[in-house]
Amino acid sequence: MTISMRRARDEEQGSVANLVQLYLHDLTEFMPFPVRDDGRFEYGFLDRFWRHPYFIASNDEIAGFALIVDDCPLTGRAPCWFMAEFFVLRAHRGRGVGKAALELALRAHPGPWHIAVPHANSAARQFWSRALADRAARPRPIHFDGDDWNLYEFSA
Repeated sequence: MTISMRRARDEEQGSVANLVQLYLHDLTEFMPFPVRDDGRFEYGFLDRFWRHPYFIASNDEIAGFALIVDDCPLTGRAPCWFMAEFFVLRAHRGRGVGKAALELALRAHPGPWHIAVPHANSAARQFWSRALADRAARPRPIHFDGDDWNLYEFSA
């Protein structure tokens, strides 16, 4: 299995927006996201987070996406890489795709990093705890925008 990350081009923003809908669908298990009259989840952050957008691929098939920004919206730290959104399709989970994609992202963006995980998302908390174990990144609690998060701070 070959895992890769490819920078999304501006004209592919619609494709990432489609994947965001699947991402939000998964998140509604523990976080509410309103559904518009057209049946799509509301998500007003794509333009804001469209600084370093990537497709995650497994054997040349789209397996997810990552949106990386160069400042931390939770702490205000800049410069600092921040994983604004990270999503692996269910069919590709549990196979090392997420961990491999994370390593590719960290290599592409060396320096200080913040990754924040909402307390409500137990699956993501488990993933990030395992994925960042080699980096000696210990989460610290942070409260932001009405939610409790674990914030990982480390350098890549």
